[in-house]
Amino acid sequence: MFLGPINVRAARKDIQLKVKEEYNSYRDRTTLLFLLFPSILLILRSWIWNGCLPAFPVQLYQAWLLFLYTGLALRENILRANGSDIRPWWIYHHYCAMVMALVSLTWEIKGEPNCSHKQRGVQLFLQWALMQGISMLLQNRYQRQRLYTRIALGKAKRMDVVWGETAGVYGQLWVLYPILFILQGFEAYIGLLLLRTALGGVVSEWQVPFCGLLLVVMAVGNFVNTVQTLVAKSRFKAKMKRSKSKQEL
Repeated sequence: MFLGPINVRAARKDIQLKVKEEYNSYRDRTTLLFLLFPSILLILRSWIWNGCLPAFPVQLYQAWLLFLYTGLALRENILRANGSDIRPWWIYHHYCAMVMALVSLTWEIKGEPNCSHKQRGVQLFLQWALMQGISMLLQNRYQRQRLYTRIALGKAKRMDVVWGETAGVYGQLWVLYPILFILQGFEAYIGLLLLRTALGGVVSEWQVPFCGLLLVVMAVGNFVNTVQTLVAKSRFKAKMKRSKSKQEL
């Protein structure tokens, strides 16, 4: 939709790999900002703004999120066209995030004396974004090293990328997957909170239930894809064990 009917498939392998490296570089740069922006907003909210977030910095952050997810979705579509294994759900997830960021830009944030109650959803979203940034740093640091190992062993293609539910070595499962499930549960909680806030008559803006519904949809989709990946990995490991046992016999 953004680029028009053009061919984005690279004929040369080195150009395909450059596209992948640029995608990894983009993720590295934006992960730091993803972690930095909500941290600054939460700190200023407590120290300077007395619990009431002004509209402009929040909308500026939402505009940056729109840019971030649009850039990710464009790059991931191009990577899939060049043979990457990115699951379609993660691209659809970024479409939902793009829509939510766009809708959030039209959400009026009032700086009234009792705004702390009405901005509870915004505060929780910023806390979730902070947790998500930490999770992304872990994924970028550990899983990419594991991906390079898998490529060297012939278990992955050079155009494959690390994203979402992809796991590293076995010991990392006990750290990464609990974090992912906690994030998904927290995301669903924020969505349900926004829906309850709208249904309870606390706020009348249509953006509140719309964003709440999108958060629940994304949380459920993330959970389903994470579970599917765990099941697929378990079956693969069981298959490898059976094959190894047959060879020993």
